[in-house]
Amino acid sequence: MASPRREAGVALVVAAVAALGFAGTFTFDEVPPALREGLGAAEFPRLICIVILALAALLALQEKRSEAAEPVPATGWWTFAACAGFLPVMAVIGMLPAMFLFVVAVGRLWGERRIALLLASGAGLVAAIWLVFVRVFAITLPAGWLGERLLG
Repeated sequence: MASPRREAGVALVVAAVAALGFAGTFTFDEVPPALREGLGAAEFPRLICIVILALAALLALQEKRSEAAEPVPATGWWTFAACAGFLPVMAVIGMLPAMFLFVVAVGRLWGERRIALLLASGAGLVAAIWLVFVRVFAITLPAGWLGERLLG
C-alpha cells in the first residue's frame, strides 16, 4: 500500500528538482532582440517548472490510495540518474557532446543494441540542434569547462 509519507517524499524530491530547474533559468544568456517575441529562452522552462511544482503539490496533498504501488523498474531509476547527470556532464564537456552521450547512453539503456543506429541518432540530434540554434538563431550553446579550456 502506498503510504502518504512516501508520496509526500516523492513530491518533495520532484518539487526540489523543479525549483532547482527554475533557479537555473536565471543563468541563461540574454535572448537576441530579434527573437524576443513570445515565450523566451527562460520563460518556457520556468512555465514547465511551475507546472511540475503544482503537480508535486497535488501529489503531496492527495489522499492515501488503497492499491499497492508498483515498484519503479531499474530502467526508470537509471533514466532518472542519466537526466540528473546531464547538467554536470554538460558543465564539463559542453552541451552538444553531453547531448550525444545522453542519446547513446539512454538509447542503450532502453534496449537498443544497434550501436551504429545509436551513434547516428546522437550525431543527427546534435547536428540538428547545432544547425537550428547556432547557425540559424545565432545562440551560443554552453561549451563547458573543457570546451572553454580547449577553445580559448
